[in-house]
Amino acid sequence: MLLTALLAGASLSSAWAQQQLVDPRTGVPLPDPTQSQGRTPGTSAASPSAQTSPRLPTPQPLWEDRQTPLQYSDPSREERRADTGLAPPVPEALAAESQLTEYRVFGSSLFQGRFARESFRGFNPDYLISVGDQIDIQLWGAVDGQLQLQVDPQGNLFIPRVGPVRVVNVRNAELNEHVLREVRKVYREDVGVYATLASAEPVKVFVSGFARRPGLYPGYASDSILNFIDRAGGIDPLSGSYVDVRVLRGDKLVTAVNLYDFITRGRLPQIQLRDGDSIFVGPIGPTVRVEGLVASPAQFEFLPPTRIDQVLTMAGISGRATHVSLTRNQGRRREIIYVPVGDPRLAGPVVTGDVIEVIADRQIGQIAVTLEGEHEGSGQYVLPYSATLADLLAQVEFSPQSEPEGLQLYRVSVAERQKQMLDEMLNKLEQAVLSARSATAEEASLRTREAELVLQFVERARDVEPKGQVVLPRELDAGSIALEDGDVVRIPRSSQLVSVHGEVYLPNAFVWRKGYHVRDYINQAGGLIQKSSGDQVLLIRQSGEIASENGQRFVMSTQVEPGDEILVLPTVDTKRFQFGKDVIQVIYQIAIAAGVLARL
Repeated sequence: MLLTALLAGASLSSAWAQQQLVDPRTGVPLPDPTQSQGRTPGTSAASPSAQTSPRLPTPQPLWEDRQTPLQYSDPSREERRADTGLAPPVPEALAAESQLTEYRVFGSSLFQGRFARESFRGFNPDYLISVGDQIDIQLWGAVDGQLQLQVDPQGNLFIPRVGPVRVVNVRNAELNEHVLREVRKVYREDVGVYATLASAEPVKVFVSGFARRPGLYPGYASDSILNFIDRAGGIDPLSGSYVDVRVLRGDKLVTAVNLYDFITRGRLPQIQLRDGDSIFVGPIGPTVRVEGLVASPAQFEFLPPTRIDQVLTMAGISGRATHVSLTRNQGRRREIIYVPVGDPRLAGPVVTGDVIEVIADRQIGQIAVTLEGEHEGSGQYVLPYSATLADLLAQVEFSPQSEPEGLQLYRVSVAERQKQMLDEMLNKLEQAVLSARSATAEEASLRTREAELVLQFVERARDVEPKGQVVLPRELDAGSIALEDGDVVRIPRSSQLVSVHGEVYLPNAFVWRKGYHVRDYINQAGGLIQKSSGDQVLLIRQSGEIASENGQRFVMSTQVEPGDEILVLPTVDTKRFQFGKDVIQVIYQIAIAAGVLARL
């Protein structure tokens, strides 16, 4: 048993001279933190005077349709904060954009190599024939032939027995008629012509700006800009723009592309690229973060002026949403609005750095309570939000074997709080173990073995899940206990057994006998393993209530009732065992919150 091994290691004296920090896992002495960096004991690594106060951005009205760069105030103004009544600095306001990681950027999943693997070879009726394109031509009738010709640098196709036919800048949809018309200038009758674009012109296009791997990439004139950007590794989500992508031909702008239109609407302009064109990915522009009940919680880039409701439309607001909370992190004061979905104020402009949270803010009208144990009827009850335990019991059909006086109530919020308190105690115990001091090498070795046992106990104790039981006293007024959604009420079965657990020789369940006291049942269980005082024995009623004698925890002479449990806690010599008191506190907490001492 872990506790037995833990107590077996408690054989050290409590007197120390000059102490030294020791790593309990390795036994290696640790340096004294008070001697680092020339500091004296009791001083911290960075005094308050050495820390620079965070700077806050210049104020900006909540609904002003104006984008201004962040301007930081003089740090000396922080000293006047108490006089001006300003709120303390908001760290997330200063670091909102730096905290946004790549996977949270809307559009960052667009370029994963799928566009780069495929070139567009489909029929584009608006494609203009260019130099280098391959044209398939079939002739029949007066002249038979099957040819694949390339558009020469002069923009012509040279067809044998016909001569040069100019096709450059002819629309793909009109290519066949155009070639047929030119051939019939030579063969006026009894000739058929079928001309089609076999492959577009091979081109090399520059990808520059804030792409991951800017460079020169080969492709076809008919390929989309997505193909070339994907070949360049995509857009850098932390510095590149998804709404400012430009196609340049020399010094001229061919077109500007907003990739959010492609992501949200499937719209992508058909651009015929030429050799030497540049696809420029601009720097990231103003951004806003959207969280909560939306299809795509992420950081969104936008082009001013953009409205709040337009950003929510891009994010895909859920039908379950009822309210929108907007936090504006620009200015020396953080501003927050909270409005229903569809409120006219959501038509206001969004500002860079805004945080929008979409939530469902509905008042609870009913709660669901589970009924377990010995009863007749339904196991699930739907009650009004203000229902009490008395309201539930009025609908319960008790069976002849029910024990209403032992009623048990389990609550999720209580279990979470018990788990939090247990974790805090375990963290303190672990911290105490890791910062233990020893005067000699021999003492350090013993402390290491002692600490190993404690740390093993801590790891196992972390797996304990509290039951979240709300203790209901016998003189309970059920009408004063308000129920919560998710509560579990258990009606125990009448029992004639008494359970004895913990530090006894024969833990077991015994038949209840009238007039028997706690001491009698402990004797039936073989007596105490250790010489324990009576305050280490707990008498737990069926309802979870801890019995006491005249207000004291000494219960050896207390009469036992049917269904009670007797729990004997271990005794630790805290004078010999440095962490004994802390361990006993944790054990007691586990015994009360989870009733699983036997497992540890």
